[in-house]
Amino acid sequence: MTLVPFVRARGGDEVRVRLDADERGLLSDLVGQLLGLLEKGDEGDPALARLLPAAYRDDDEAAAEFRRFTADDLTRRKIENGRAVLTSLDAPETGLDRAAQQSWLRTLNDLRLTLGERLGVTADGVAPSDDPQLRAMGHVFDWLGYLQEALLRSLPKR
Repeated sequence: MTLVPFVRARGGDEVRVRLDADERGLLSDLVGQLLGLLEKGDEGDPALARLLPAAYRDDDEAAAEFRRFTADDLTRRKIENGRAVLTSLDAPETGLDRAAQQSWLRTLNDLRLTLGERLGVTADGVAPSDDPQLRAMGHVFDWLGYLQEALLRSLPKR
């Protein structure tokens, strides 16, 4: 694991992404899965419902009306952010301007929301499991949180 995945030169706005090949591969795979989920748009999928939550939980009609006006645009923006992250993962070290930094933050958040829904994460965190796949995915969930925090800490203070 890269100890310092994001670096910003003092006084600069650009943040450099420094992930090793395995980390870039894992993140590319996860973002690809996220894009597939968003593009497929299976409304019965709880992870998609987490990414595109109902605006009115107690009023199905109002929620459907709100979704009709907002879901396509929100989905499009999430897909654009994910594609921007994928593009920046092509090279071992890439510079992120302010727009790309925001795309990364939004996509890391969407990945954590999706994976958190799949793992059943609660306020207490990832539930303990004897299943090695679930334990591994819990570690990936934590790693994504680490990346998110590291990127936030590296952003310009303006």
